[in-house]
Amino acid sequence: MVFIFPVGAGSSGSSLASRLTLADYSVLLLEAGGTPSPIHAFPLYSYLQNADLDVNWKYKTVPQKNACFGMNKNVCHWPAGKVLGGSSILNAMMYLRGNVQGFDEIAEKTGDNRWNLTNVLKYYKNLENYNGWFEPSDQHGVNGSMSVERTGIQPFTERMMEAGKELGYPVRDPNPYGPYTEGFAKLDLHMKDGRRHDTFQHFILPAMKRSNKLVVRKFSHVTKILFQKNNEAYGVEYLRHEKRYIATAKLEVILSAGTIRSPQLLMLSGIGPKDHLAELGIKTRINLPVGQHLQDKYGVFLGPFLVEKYQALVLERDLRLIDMVQWYRSGSGPFRTALGDGTYAIITEKAKRNNRTTKPDIHTYILSTTLTNELRRMLVEAYNYKPEIFEYFSKAAYTDSFIQLVTLNNPIGDGTLKLKDKNPFSHPVIDPRYLQNQDDVDTLVEGAKFAVKLVESTKSIQKIVGRFSPNLLPGCEEYKWKSDEYYECFIRHMTITAFKYSSTVPIGRDMSDPVAVVDSHLRVLGTKRLRVVDGSVLQHRHTSINDVTCRMLGQLAGDIIIDDKVQNPASF
Repeated sequence: MVFIFPVGAGSSGSSLASRLTLADYSVLLLEAGGTPSPIHAFPLYSYLQNADLDVNWKYKTVPQKNACFGMNKNVCHWPAGKVLGGSSILNAMMYLRGNVQGFDEIAEKTGDNRWNLTNVLKYYKNLENYNGWFEPSDQHGVNGSMSVERTGIQPFTERMMEAGKELGYPVRDPNPYGPYTEGFAKLDLHMKDGRRHDTFQHFILPAMKRSNKLVVRKFSHVTKILFQKNNEAYGVEYLRHEKRYIATAKLEVILSAGTIRSPQLLMLSGIGPKDHLAELGIKTRINLPVGQHLQDKYGVFLGPFLVEKYQALVLERDLRLIDMVQWYRSGSGPFRTALGDGTYAIITEKAKRNNRTTKPDIHTYILSTTLTNELRRMLVEAYNYKPEIFEYFSKAAYTDSFIQLVTLNNPIGDGTLKLKDKNPFSHPVIDPRYLQNQDDVDTLVEGAKFAVKLVESTKSIQKIVGRFSPNLLPGCEEYKWKSDEYYECFIRHMTITAFKYSSTVPIGRDMSDPVAVVDSHLRVLGTKRLRVVDGSVLQHRHTSINDVTCRMLGQLAGDIIIDDKVQNPASF
């Protein structure tokens, strides 16, 4: 029995492959990239590998009309993993479940209680081998295969926790066995013995060592899904080392290619908006809203925030060769950091006025990002900053400082993902339509003002002379510093993704749902033997999409597929 994953070795695909092989199914795992390098295990390398074309699809948005003004041609870069382990190789390793209470909304929408919070939390907990900042308890699992450890933090981060308490927010576990709530926390990481614990290490390697049920084909670029006349998928076509292959599935074809590649493959195979497919000369097999509701968790790269000497991490000053040796030998010491120290979530006053209080609408990451000139140049390449923006942040070089990445937890606006042409090697046309909705702008302005208040209006941070940079951001000189207009300008210039792309293949009940592409079994509507299992099926308006949620999704989907096989074997 063979399941096929056309481009599936990211967090969801790796997790699903592992779950199915444990149930004695045979899996062919097709991945466009190769094997990660040992350097990817180094936590400090997290932000820099987004410039590494060997492991990154390096997608780009179209020029944005309302955002990304600080980037060349108003184009934001969208990193995505092209490697065994997918984006779990590229990300900042942060262990955060986010707005999990939205799974109840999915359960209600689909009529399938397997998606409710009570059931989903079991999957999160069963994955965990928790050794983080919060004491192991009934909140966390300790016998799972997913290692979670505490990061090294800087002195200013401890003070940020105290500052949060001054403003009336608790320091709490951000990953409780229940709803996501307001509060502050030090970050836990996907880390094992001080090294990145990505899904290649977590799922693929153990599955390959465990049995011969998993066959992995690297450097395999899937070009289309193959169907019989009744819309029954029977295989895929792919290119490997410039040679064309066809792989057929005895049971199912499953796309775990991610929010960008899964919809691209569906549309190339005739499943998508019929008008768009007709424009490109692609015969429509099934008219579905593929790519029509693209969402991203995004926000503003706000800072720098300056503090007293020795409060933050300055690489040239604080990291020595002996520290590298210590990390290499034991996984401990100052190199045990991915430069993400803490986090907090709030419900804005705007959300309270509009009675949207079931989950926080602002989520902020506290980043220790003082970098060398060479590392900053690599970040410029990775994120496409204009030279004057590079110079603005360079003024804080070699000084103790940090950044707050203020993001929208559940943005109102959405965008689109379309095909550029019929060439499967062309990148899709990605238009997130950032900040097109003024409500999203106003929410981010309130989040930015809170971030500055946290630093400049609390005793805890004033003890280390914390302050927002007084230098005016290039492009915003006409506005009064720290006015609402200045913050809005800053937000529109320093727009940045939090790498949580979603909603291009949304889950729903059936074809009566104008948004739905898959049902609660993750089966593509109108087809047979074809599913999608990755972050593209989830929507930020319901729940957060992140690495651990994608790992959880693979486990849940595995059980759904296994149960379907038992309950209705004739459908396979």
